Amino acid sequence: MGGANSPRSKRLEGRPSPGSLAHARDDNGNGIAQIQMRSVALPALLALALLPGRAGAQTAPPAEVQEAQPPPVTAEEVRAEAAGYTVGRIYLFNEDIFDPHKEGEDLWVFQLANRLHRTTRPEVIERQLLFKSGDRFSIQALRESERLLRASRYLYDARIRPLRIAEGKVDVEVVTRDVWTLQGGIAFHHAGGVSRTRFDLTDGNFLGTGKNLDVERTATVDRTSNLLRYQDPSVLGSRAQAQLWFAQNSDGSYRRLDFGRPFFALDTRWAAGVQGIGDDRVDTLYKLGKIADRFRHREDFAELYTGLSPGLTDEGTQRFRVGFTYDRNRFGAAAGTPAPSLLPGNRTLAYPWIGYEYVENGFVVERDFERLHRTEDLNLGRQLSLRLGLSAPAFGGDRQRWIFSGGAAAGWRPGPRQLLLTTLSASTRYRDGIENGILSGRLRYYVRDLGNNLFLVNVEGDLAERLDPETQIFLGGDSGVRGYPFRFQDGTRRWAVNLEQRFFGHREYLHLLHLGAAVFFDAGRAWTPGGPSLFDRGVLSDVGAGLRLGSSRSAQGTVVHLDLAVPLTGDRAIKRVQWLVMTSETF
Repeated sequence: MGGANSPRSKRLEGRPSPGSLAHARDDNGNGIAQIQMRSVALPALLALALLPGRAGAQTAPPAEVQEAQPPPVTAEEVRAEAAGYTVGRIYLFNEDIFDPHKEGEDLWVFQLANRLHRTTRPEVIERQLLFKSGDRFSIQALRESERLLRASRYLYDARIRPLRIAEGKVDVEVVTRDVWTLQGGIAFHHAGGVSRTRFDLTDGNFLGTGKNLDVERTATVDRTSNLLRYQDPSVLGSRAQAQLWFAQNSDGSYRRLDFGRPFFALDTRWAAGVQGIGDDRVDTLYKLGKIADRFRHREDFAELYTGLSPGLTDEGTQRFRVGFTYDRNRFGAAAGTPAPSLLPGNRTLAYPWIGYEYVENGFVVERDFERLHRTEDLNLGRQLSLRLGLSAPAFGGDRQRWIFSGGAAAGWRPGPRQLLLTTLSASTRYRDGIENGILSGRLRYYVRDLGNNLFLVNVEGDLAERLDPETQIFLGGDSGVRGYPFRFQDGTRRWAVNLEQRFFGHREYLHLLHLGAAVFFDAGRAWTPGGPSLFDRGVLSDVGAGLRLGSSRSAQGTVVHLDLAVPLTGDRAIKRVQWLVMTSETF
């Protein structure tokens, strides 16, 4: 979708019985059982292509932690929950990324990688769990704890299940598998005739603590950026989270601080946070994929909030927030560029606001969906968010404006092998009429076909009114139609349709890679009603095909896209074949 031009193990067969583990937590929560299986993967292990036989293509192993669907809830578990059983002992199993007992993964180079990697510390996994020994047993707490663990990039997957139910207690096992998180290299993106590169060194699980440290240099069509980023998902072992960003750019700088305790689970009762951003950049406006204007944009943003919730009911949870936001935007000519033909006016928003959120508990588990051989958690339940504020001179704003934003989402299963996901979002300011109003919607329809492959229909659109001059809605090779140049069309109206047949390979190559493929058709248009016809090229459409290479052992789960797209309509000056090379986290 278009938007503003701004930066914004071993198998567990034969496992010891619970009573045989020397470090088991007692029923009062005084210790935790630990079975650590050190594991790693090295990006440099691609050199294994030179090794014989056993390092070649292998059918993906059916390890327990790789199952797509969690095991069904048993009648015994339901009875234990209804009877008020408590959580007994908790056993943590940290699986190896490479299993030395598995053929092909017993090579010396994999074992060397195991020794180099710092496995996730047990306490890092433990503090993400929504239960502890002595708590009342809850199936919901087990399922949601799985989702929290899977959301951690340093884990490939997670499974939590009752191990033993007896004498009013439920012993629980937590099975996770590490991935290699220390990474350095080059990422490349080429779409619409424009390239983007990134050189980075990052560790998403620094010394096994779950913290992320990232140093990178990124070059895009808009700017070159040198970035240092630190993310802590558990400050001092608490539920508080922090992010620090420092970027020195070719056109300015970017600073950001986030700190707070979010609504981290459906039953979380309170949240609070603060965010501050200082951004100095040059904004670029485009017409037909070419630069039309440039100007300097300085933004100072600060926000704080607190929130309360009555907790999780049978169907979902409600959350109420109050906060204050300060957002100052100043514009001027950029040094070394021609004077802009249209310079946006300075704008300061300062407003208290109230917010409401509803999240229905409708989570399901999918695999080979938007990612290659990764478990994904999708919420098919209804979700709603609303926020309303009033900016006025009394609060520090430059004039009085109402500020509104909201969103809604829902999903359905029309059939046993079908899935429908919808999202809708809106935002605007109001002062003597709408300012920068944007309404966006998206519908995605998935059908399992040709075995366990996937056919996708994606329909999306945007409707804008009185956009801020620095904001543009685009359609092009990087935003909806892969056969056309970068940011080829823009306007206040936009729609796009994408049809894509996805093929998922079932082999793991070199114990490092999964392969996939896609064929696709794209169509769309962006325009402004009554605008200059010079910039309206009508409906754009293309067809194409591509390969997907997914990393099975790295934290990012990166998918490399190699696409070829042929435009079916448009200007003769457009290249008849567009090559797209990019890295993404999705298929």
